Parts: sequence; structure tokens; C-alpha cells
Amino acid sequence: MTAAPPALQATRLRCEHMTAPVGVGSRHPVFDWTPVGQAGAQVAYQIIVASSAALAAAATGDVWDSGQVSGTEVVGIAYGGTPLRSRTRYWWTVRLWSGSVPGPYAAATTFETGLLEPSDWTASWIGAPGIHGPLLRTEFTVPADVTTARAYVAALGCYELRLNGAKVGDAVLDPATTNYDHDPALVDGEGKPARMIGARVLYATYDITAHLQAGGNGVGVMLGNGWYSAEEENGPGPLPRTPWGDGPRALVQLEVETSDGERIVVGTGGDWTVAAGPITFDDPVHGEVYDARREVPGWDGAGFDGAWEPATVVEPPQARLHGQDIPPVRVLATRAPVTDGPTASGARLLDFGQHHTGWTRITVSGPAGAQVVLRHAGEVDAAGELDDDANMGAWIQARQTDTYVLRGDGRETWEPRFTLHGFRYVEITAPPEVTVHEAVSCLVHSDLPQVGRFTCADPLLNQIHDNAVWSMRASLQGFPQDAAERAERVGWTGDPGWAVGEYLLNVDTLGFWRKWLDDLADAQLPDGRFPVVCPIHWRGSVELPAPDGYLVPADHDPMLHFPYGAWPDFSMTSYPAIAWALYEFYGDRSILARHYPGMRRGLEFMLSRTTDGILTTGLGDHMEPQADGTCSVFPQRTSRECTSTAWLYAVADIVAKSARVLGRTEDAAQFAGVAAEVRDAFTARFLNVDSATYDSGSQTAAALALWLGLVPDEHRAAVLAALVADIERRDGHLDTGTMGTAALQHVLPAEVMHRVATRTTFPSWGHQIAQGATTIWETWGGDPTFSRNMKLLVATEKFLFHDVAGLAPAAPGWSRIRVRPQLTGVLAHASAQVRTPRGIAAVEWTADPLQLTVTVPASSTAEVWLPAGSVPSVDGAAPADATTHPDSVRFEIGGGTHRITTL
Repeated sequence: MTAAPPALQATRLRCEHMTAPVGVGSRHPVFDWTPVGQAGAQVAYQIIVASSAALAAAATGDVWDSGQVSGTEVVGIAYGGTPLRSRTRYWWTVRLWSGSVPGPYAAATTFETGLLEPSDWTASWIGAPGIHGPLLRTEFTVPADVTTARAYVAALGCYELRLNGAKVGDAVLDPATTNYDHDPALVDGEGKPARMIGARVLYATYDITAHLQAGGNGVGVMLGNGWYSAEEENGPGPLPRTPWGDGPRALVQLEVETSDGERIVVGTGGDWTVAAGPITFDDPVHGEVYDARREVPGWDGAGFDGAWEPATVVEPPQARLHGQDIPPVRVLATRAPVTDGPTASGARLLDFGQHHTGWTRITVSGPAGAQVVLRHAGEVDAAGELDDDANMGAWIQARQTDTYVLRGDGRETWEPRFTLHGFRYVEITAPPEVTVHEAVSCLVHSDLPQVGRFTCADPLLNQIHDNAVWSMRASLQGFPQDAAERAERVGWTGDPGWAVGEYLLNVDTLGFWRKWLDDLADAQLPDGRFPVVCPIHWRGSVELPAPDGYLVPADHDPMLHFPYGAWPDFSMTSYPAIAWALYEFYGDRSILARHYPGMRRGLEFMLSRTTDGILTTGLGDHMEPQADGTCSVFPQRTSRECTSTAWLYAVADIVAKSARVLGRTEDAAQFAGVAAEVRDAFTARFLNVDSATYDSGSQTAAALALWLGLVPDEHRAAVLAALVADIERRDGHLDTGTMGTAALQHVLPAEVMHRVATRTTFPSWGHQIAQGATTIWETWGGDPTFSRNMKLLVATEKFLFHDVAGLAPAAPGWSRIRVRPQLTGVLAHASAQVRTPRGIAAVEWTADPLQLTVTVPASSTAEVWLPAGSVPSVDGAAPADATTHPDSVRFEIGGGTHRITTL
């Protein structure tokens, strides 16, 4: 007798998209899980939240029992029970239905709330005006053994928390940067006074139970400028950034419970003391200077005896405190150099073999006061010397230089704390009496797990994929950072909106993008406009003439009012585009519900700036390739009216679809009508029916119109044919900047996109690789002074995962999956894997004859499309539902791993 298959059961339970989080900042956290077991769709669920492990094990939801809820959602289910209490641990579990009988409850897990109410904070913000690199400390006594202890830590700038002589946690560059405060000097895009909707400072929660002891304890905090304050050389801004305050500040609250029932609270305040530390210079992009002779032994422990000044209690920011509900930035790996040797100038040059973000850790010995200088850059010049043109020749320079001053007592190991570099090479200079025993690079970015894998028979495509992943990871710094090596490391609000899909296929970024959407929501103005950079670290008006040699539009206005500039195609698109992409990929309706009001306000602002349905301002198709092998910052072939109006339609369409998903039927009808009006205006203005082209006939104009759904049905085939013909006239080359490149992979036939992707001459990804690129460059040809590591042109992954490997979602949240490899007649093999919200989905195929191994999550269904003429067999039997189409054979398979062969 065959045993019944295991019932559907939830695994990988997460709260706020983290496993057993401590310090949850939301009063209505969201839950997600992965169904496993019997193949079949989840049709209902029941969530239990309990105040103890025993109650959760008994399925007694004394805090919340959702009851049986009909629904297929596995992500973004919001807590709906009694109000959660601060600093409280809860246990939760869930069971699933795939039919009329529920499966077993999942093994219970926990989440712990942080400080949810402003009144929970008894500590005061403190700082150290006039003291650089301050060390702040206090001591306290614990009268008995510690049973539970937490530290809640916020900072304006960056911090390192220390207890009893040791660092707490492994996060670096904490907390993630946000819009820290309301700036009274803030102006809108016309230079008029403005006030954003909100401001927010994040705090981290640490379990410090093991760090404390009965008796005396010492706590200390090291502070760095981060994005809040700046060295004097920075100036008032807006470039390279606008300081929020005159020095970093900290808010620390320790809460300790002892074995005798006592509760102790230690918070920052006027009883803390401060002194200057060993960091004498720190800047997020220029680097750090650390003088080890200024170290203060024992300052972060008990029994310290030092004549320190009282810390200064400072005014709190006009911002709400919120738990940092995303994984922090960490040092995730180290890399040894692949080459290490002297240059002609006498310096020592190390090549780490890969452009990445982080810093260099050194072990040295030598006399006290000797200096070791570390200069970081992405390239070397023809003479083999460090080439820092991409960071020091850039329009906003970054020195990327760290200096360590030895204390002189044997081997000393050091790495910076409050800076970040984008580099492949480091140049080390030191006097002869100093020995550099070891130098390794530290890979630093947000600690987000890899969820996607891709490989195929073509090494060039594999390298393009690897380069894209390295650039995406470099940008994950608590916000989507721009250039890795120059000082333009702000979060531009344009390209993330059309690159977000590349991230989702490769990295678990749901929580990351949720955080940035909240940043954008805070920074929105009441009239609906969003900033061009977020968090808004560029603030103020500046006249910025274009550099010599730039091809500038005739109506270019050099006066810019940051951060709310006149580029709606960049500033207004990412917020709705990312929210919608997260819904499509994860099936998370809670994100749409949270951000729909802001999306609607943004659309209404865009509409207020139109003339006869056309949006006339914008940055346009940035980094368009030119005949001389360079790229143009401002587009030369596609009008900004065309691209901006295309994005206006896309935003209207997203708002209409979001309203429909949320059940806002009147809004859905209204904004669908708005989208139709914009589409009609776009068609009347830009479609050239005779040539089947748009605007000036550029690839970008056609690709955007096709991708975003602006081409009338009767013209789609002709417009696509004209686009393909243009590519073939260019020997298979694209001719697009960032917007057009993002669109190409969504509209081109796979064979044509393959031809584009495998070019090795300008402009192409292969041309970058031929010149030594290990990441995606800012420009197609590696123009001097431009970045060698940026997400701007990473639009490759949809093609590689969906078309080459043949793995794609066919419904929100991957409840349906499409398996349709497109290049089985071109490549010998390919494979891809994605950890979807419902579990692992994977495809591996080999050609001639075509054979596939397909893994489908338990609660998903896959539709398989094979080339016409295929006679398929699934796990040894012919599929009963196979249907024949003009170019394919289609059938469906359920959850599990299946072997598909063809004749």
C-alpha cells in the first residue's frame, strides 16, 4: 500500500522577512513562510501568535489566532491581533490547507519587539561638539547574574557599540542611513521652501546577555560622521553632500533583568563622559585616518580611570525612531591579493582580482608614529601604477585613502570603521622601517543572501552575469548606492526602478527595498513630488554648468535645486515601479497597500506637469553610446519628452493595476482611463506609422514603447521588426542608454537579444569584459572619470534567467511558473535556480536531444513550453494535457522535481 504524501506544511517562517528577529519596529509586522510537502496549491492558512513556547506548541493563540483564512498568499500577511507590547518576545506558528484538511502546524519560531512607543525611551541623545572621533562611555553595576539584557542603539552618523572591552555584534557602518531630520533650509524643485512628509532614524537591537556580568560593567560607543555630519573640507553642500548636523550623535539604552528580579536601565545622558579617540579623520568616501598612539586602553570596560569631559545632551532630531528591520552591512568575506609587488614608483601594489566595495585590513609592525597609507582604485595605468581617475578625476571626487599611524608595540592589525571604498587595487606606501606582513580586502555590503544561480554553455554570458551580480551587491549599502568609487554614492531614484527585477532574481532584497520605499515615502513632498536622490543627502541650490565636452540640451538649466530637481522620469518612477515589482515577484499585497497613497500623489504631481498629455522635462536616456566610443550624459537620439511621457504612462498603469489588486475599483477605472489618455497622446505625438518607429527612430524610443505597453496592437509586430532591423544594421549592437537597455531584454526575441549580449565590440557588455571589467561599468566604453562599478546598465538577468535558462514567474508570487528555454538550438546547456517565495524553482537543460530537469515548489504549478515538434515525456510518461501551438508544445506539471525528455 502506497503511503499518503506528506500534507502541505509551512517551513522557513519569517517575521518582517527575517528569521527570529529581535527588535521588530512595527506594530503590525508581516509574516511569511515557504510551503513544502504534498504538491498542491495552498488554499488557506491559520496563524497562531502566543505569549509562550508552550502555548504556541499547543496551538493556543492567546495573542492572536487568525482562524482559517482563505488565501494563497505566503508573503506579507500582517499581524492582526491585540496590540503588541514593546520589548516582548512572541512565539508564532502557522498551518496550511491544500484541500479540506489542514496540515500540521509548523515548528514555532519567535519574534521580539523593540521599543514601539516614544515613551519607551528614557535615554537622551548625546554628542561631543568640537571633539573629533569621539569615544563616549559610562559604567554601571549589575547586582546579580544577568538573565536577559538588550541594547537599543541609534545614531546620527555611524557607531560601534562596545561592552566590557569587546565589540557588540558584527555589523559595520550602522545604522542604515535615512532622512535623519527635517531641514529648515529644504527647497523644492523651484527653489521654494519645502518640508518632506516625514523623517526617520533607525535603531538596532542587540542581545547583550552574554556581554554582561554581575558587578561592574563598562559601555562605550565610538562615533563616526557617516552621512550625518562631515569634515570641514566638505563645506555646506549640496555637493558632495549636505551635512545634517555638526557632529555625530548617539542614543543608547541598555535594559537588564537579573536573577533576583531586578530591572536596570542604563541610558545615554549627561552622566556619560567623552574624549577624543584614535580616529582623527573619517569620511564615507575619502577615507579614514587612525592614529593608534591615541588609543585609550580600557576605556570601554569597568574600572576605567580617566579625566574625561561630560558628554553634551543635544536636541533630538525631529524624526521618529524605528527598529532597523533589515539585515545590516557586514564584512562578508576577505580576499587575498592575486598579485602583490612593487611598482616603478616604489609603491607596493596589490591586485585583488575583483572590483568590489569594502576596505583593506592590514597587519604591520614598525616604530611608533610611522604611517602606512592605503590608496584604493579600480584600475592601473599603462605603466602599472594605480589609476585613480574614476574616483579622483570624477565630477565629485573621492580620495579613497586610509592612513594608519602605528603605536609601535609589535604586530598591529587594523581596518577602518567609518568609510567605504570601491576598488580592485590598493597601493600601499610605508617607510622602510615598517613591515607590512599581510593585507587582505574586506568585502562589505548589506548581508543579504543569494537566492539566484545561473550558468550556461557560453563563458561570456556567464561573465556578464557575474559582473552584474558583483555590481548589484556593491550597491547594497542599506540603500541602493550609486557609483562605487567616486563621491556620488547617493541613492539615485531613477535606475533602481528599471533594475529592480535584476536584483530580485539574484539576491533576497525584499526587506531592503521595503526600507528604501519607506525612505522615499518619508522624503515625498505634500504635493506628491519625490527627490532625485534618497535619502536626501544632497540639499540646496547650486549652479552646475556641464563640464567641457558634454553634449547639453539647448534648454539645459545649470541651476539645480536638490533634491527635488526637474527630472520626473528619474525622480517619480522608482517608487511605484519597485512597489509593483515586489508585488509581482513576491505576491506581497501589503507593500501596495502601504504605498498606494504615495503612488497616487506622485502620479497626480506628474499629471500636473504635463502639456496636452506630454511630460516635457526629464533627464532622458542617460549614457547613450556615441559614434566616437564615448557615452553622453544627456540623450542625443531620443527626446526627453518621449521617454518622460512613456514613464508617465507606466506610472499611471501601475497605479491603476495596484488599485485593482487592492480592490479600489473606482480608482482603478479612473487611472486606467488616465493611462489610456496618456497612451493616446504618446501615440499621436511620437509614432511614425510609415517607418514603424517612434520619436527620432531610436532603439530606446521603440523598446520603451514596446516594453511599457504603449504600442497599439496593430503596430506591435511592425515596430518590433523595425527595432530588430536597426540592431542588425548595427551588426547586432544596441544603441541605447540606461532606459533603452533596460527595455531591450523585455521585448527582443531571444535570438536577437543573444546576439546583442554576445557582442565584444563597442557598445556592449562584452566590450567591457574585453577591457578587463569584473563589474558592470557606468558607460559602455569605460569613459575616463566614470565609474567602473555601477548598477546603471545591469539589465541582463531577465534575459539570462527567463530566456536562456527558461525560468520565470507566470503569476504574482511564483504561484505559477513558466519554463520556456528559448536558445536550445543555440547553446548546449543552461541552468538557473531561484529561491522563490514558495520554495526552490529550478531548470537545467541540455540540448540535442533536449532534456530538462525541472524543480517546482510544492504549492506552485509550472507551464512548460518546448520547441514545436517536440514529443515530451515527463517522468517516463507522456503528459496528458499537452497541446500543440504554432511554435511550441505546452503542458503543465505540479510540485516536485521532474525529468523531461524529448524525441
